[in-house]
Amino acid sequence: MFRKTLEPSAKALAPRTEDNNEELIKRNADLSHALEDSKQLREQLRQSQKLESIGTLAAGLVHDFNNILHIVQGYASALVEHKVAPEKVVKAGRAIVRAVEQGTVLARQLLATAGKSEAKHEPTDVNGLLRPLVDFMTEAFPTTLTIVSELDGEIPNIMADANQINQAVLNLCVNAKDAMAGGGKLTVRTRTIAGMEIRKRFHDAEAERYVSISVADTGSGMEEATRRHIFEPFFTTKAPGKGTGLGLSVTYAIVQSQNGFIDVASEPGRGSTFNIYLPIPKEPAVLAEAAETFAAKEAKTPAGHGETVLFVEDELEQLKLMETFLTDEGFNVLTARDGAEAVEVHRRFRDAIAVVVLDLGLAKLNGWEAFRIMKQMNPKLKGILASGFLSAEVKSQLANGTLSALVPKPYEPRQLLTNIERAIHA
Repeated sequence: MFRKTLEPSAKALAPRTEDNNEELIKRNADLSHALEDSKQLREQLRQSQKLESIGTLAAGLVHDFNNILHIVQGYASALVEHKVAPEKVVKAGRAIVRAVEQGTVLARQLLATAGKSEAKHEPTDVNGLLRPLVDFMTEAFPTTLTIVSELDGEIPNIMADANQINQAVLNLCVNAKDAMAGGGKLTVRTRTIAGMEIRKRFHDAEAERYVSISVADTGSGMEEATRRHIFEPFFTTKAPGKGTGLGLSVTYAIVQSQNGFIDVASEPGRGSTFNIYLPIPKEPAVLAEAAETFAAKEAKTPAGHGETVLFVEDELEQLKLMETFLTDEGFNVLTARDGAEAVEVHRRFRDAIAVVVLDLGLAKLNGWEAFRIMKQMNPKLKGILASGFLSAEVKSQLANGTLSALVPKPYEPRQLLTNIERAIHA
């Protein structure tokens, strides 16, 4: 009996199911609220970081674009007001063209950072690409800087995207300039280097030889902690509004897209040297054949013979510029300011129009929508779309032959002229 008294009853040992269930429900509810709060905090942090990045980017772009606009406005105003001596008109025009090219570089930097740009590979004379760039820097960079070029005349051509390589090197040169606020020396070098040397640093380097492009400065240099992050998007050591933090990340992406490699050597107070390594093709015959085809294509001078072109652009000055240019080149030009007007003009002159050139971002109907309607009216119509960014859907229409060409904006008038001629004679 004593033993029975000491033994707990089965009822006493049984768990209190209702209490346990309530406690479990409460804990689950608390956990669910905690997870939801954590999720909201993470989203708020992500949005905060996104806004901070956008603010950094915007501040840098405003600074860079203001510099470009200052050059364009200054020279253009001087030309309009006849304050430029006749013998210096060409020089002023070239300065405007170069400033616009820099604006194009900034736009392409954004696309490259967003992964929206595509690399192309054509025969490229690296030294021929760099000489104009060195000349530009000599004129545009502060006089406190000494610009030096040491270009090896024996380096062969490579297969690369010349515009992107030019952009990558320019980014490095601008960074070098900024690192030498008190003056210094900027050196651009080219040479060939054996693949086995590159493989000591980059194990996946497969080419037998590489062209090396070096940009060296005598500026402030970098510590190891900075060097580890310099190719990350939005990372910058510059003051707010003095840079986007995109230049080096874009350069890195470009070099990778060209099957190349990039490294940097730098120490505080001893300057920095960036090296780009681009592969030299194994078979010279392939490069020579491509170069011959490319040269023949470039040598061909397009010209109109009275064909009718419908040019559609919502920016009035651009519309007037291209209307005059194409008319002078021998074309009969019709114009429209939006997609709906373009469709109406095409309906009226359908049988006469050989090619239609449309900006993608038109009002009422965008360029692609307008062209599709015209194409239904006239299946033989040739179309060229121009835009700063082209979607995958539009690009696919080029692949299947619906469109004759896609032209990235901003473009040079003769670049468009070449595409018009190709569309007419295709």
